[in-house]
Amino acid sequence: MVRSLMVNGWVVLGFNEVQELLRDERVSANLATNKFVNLVIRSATGNRPVPFLDHPSMQMVDPPDHTRLRKLTAAGFTFKYVQSLAPGIEQIIAELIANIDEPEFDVMKKLARPLPAIVIAEMLGVPREDRHLFEKWSARILGFTQVLNPGAINIASVADIEMRAYLAKLADKKRSNLKDDLLSELIVRENEQDHLTIDELYSACVLLLLAGHETTARLIGNCLFALLKNPSIMADVRANPDLLEQTIEESLRFDPPVMMFSRTIKESFLYKGNYLKKGKILLLSLIGANHDPAVNPDPGTFDIYRENRSHVSFGHGIHLCLGMSLARLEAKLVLKHILDRFENIELTDSVPGWEHTPFFRGLEYLNVKVS
Repeated sequence: MVRSLMVNGWVVLGFNEVQELLRDERVSANLATNKFVNLVIRSATGNRPVPFLDHPSMQMVDPPDHTRLRKLTAAGFTFKYVQSLAPGIEQIIAELIANIDEPEFDVMKKLARPLPAIVIAEMLGVPREDRHLFEKWSARILGFTQVLNPGAINIASVADIEMRAYLAKLADKKRSNLKDDLLSELIVRENEQDHLTIDELYSACVLLLLAGHETTARLIGNCLFALLKNPSIMADVRANPDLLEQTIEESLRFDPPVMMFSRTIKESFLYKGNYLKKGKILLLSLIGANHDPAVNPDPGTFDIYRENRSHVSFGHGIHLCLGMSLARLEAKLVLKHILDRFENIELTDSVPGWEHTPFFRGLEYLNVKVS
């Protein structure tokens, strides 16, 4: 655990500590209540309305609101329902791969980013001609995490407002013609006893986009990159596709798409000799926890054959990621299709194109040569 003046709080690195604090009721997910976060974001956005803070999503609220919102949203992410999406996801992957007609291409641009954007858009019932908007908004909204970049925060605020305005129009159309999609399902939940408010509905959709698109795109890129850097493991996976699941789990441990969770301290307390003061920030390092040698020996080695593997890449406790089954399924299917389609695949850049963002671990580009 490290004191950080830059974030006005603490950085937590140990596996057990991260798990404990994610469960601790004295720690809040609601950053909208934190004065430091409000000052940074509202200053960068010129004090215009910031839906990200004014109407926080399920990911940023505590019980009982979190319990209510998670219950209302969970129906779209049951394991059985997610598995039923597999044929449609495979069709999307096949179409994306069929459009690759050059021997060298960027995996992030051609596959990793479009796939989850299309999947989430289809789940929400977004028209095909508007899917590209979701990929654009998703990338821009992540600017909220760049606390040292006011320009990125301002762009994120504009994208957040634009996306919610689009969702408002789409929801209005669907109210008179409900379909078999997740947005229609959420609209129905507006009239239930523990209902979704209008703003909660839009916040849920924004969260689904960010969690469903950005994390999955990074998972796909990070996992394929790890295989390309470890050709003997790739050969094993080609020979035995059943190894894909444990390969994905090791990639989640080794290079988690989300590196940190932010929390705010609700009430002052003493934790392992450190005085955690009310109002301070806690940065819970998922990548630090995953690389804790006390839990995962030799953590800097990508090893799909680990006897025991522990990671918190999808969170822990009540905020465990609802979409983790979908992310795993998409990654498994697209990696299988890539390995089946291309007999040979190798990197064309000696230096990887990692993103320069504080909270996420992913590749801006992953250029490969195939045959």
